[in-house]
Amino acid sequence: MISSTALSPTIRPAAASDDEALLALHRTSWTAGSGFPSARSEEMSTYFTGRRKPETHLVAEQDGAIVGYVSVEPKLPFTEAAHVYALWSLVVSAQARRLGIASALLAAAEQVALERGATKLSLRVLGSNLPAQRLYERHGYVLEGRHAAEFLIDGEYVDDLALAKSLRQASDQASGPVAG
Repeated sequence: MISSTALSPTIRPAAASDDEALLALHRTSWTAGSGFPSARSEEMSTYFTGRRKPETHLVAEQDGAIVGYVSVEPKLPFTEAAHVYALWSLVVSAQARRLGIASALLAAAEQVALERGATKLSLRVLGSNLPAQRLYERHGYVLEGRHAAEFLIDGEYVDDLALAKSLRQASDQASGPVAG
């Protein structure tokens, strides 16, 4: 998963040694517009936990610094849902936004999900996070559901949107035409 141009970020699997950099990104990235401000004030001494593991994360590096990360893993622990993966976090540092890093992380996460047998990738995004919604729409994600007034952030009720993308078309294209 190494980038092909000098201007593109390098996307690679996360390692336990990335913990400090991911914790710093986690603490600075959540705002009322993008997520949960309470996450900034969480008393965390480590990013990776029993719930958040290096093997479910990809990181984006630019000029030797981690500037973003994404988490992708099975959505549910049931065999019947093994084909559905979820994108749980997509974070890019404020100074590295609008450089294609989120798109690169998203494409890499989709590839990982495909390689692991997923045919669908789902995610949740706040109704107030219009830049993220536009990013996902550009990449083919569609609205599957809306949980109205799911969160109360800074005194305002905010919807939680469920988006998803079928990975079957990408998988079918990669395997070539089917002989009939």
